[in-house]
Amino acid sequence: MRRVNDRMDIASRKPFPQEELLRFRLLEGKLSLSPGGRGYYLKKDLASLEAAIKRKAFERILRRSLLEEEIALLKEAL
Repeated sequence: MRRVNDRMDIASRKPFPQEELLRFRLLEGKLSLSPGGRGYYLKKDLASLEAAIKRKAFERILRRSLLEEEIALLKEAL
């Protein structure tokens, strides 16, 4: 049985406690770090970010390539 606050990491596709994940969403077509509303989750480590980029998880979510400034925003938040 999964815990209520577990969310799926987009890189590994495995559930983790929400406290271990970074939440982001699309806001007017741009990637935004946001605590509220619907969104996507990425484990808070550089290896997960690199795995998500390699697996093209962001391209499926954003329906476009991840911009350099968005990568920098995610790295800074980790």
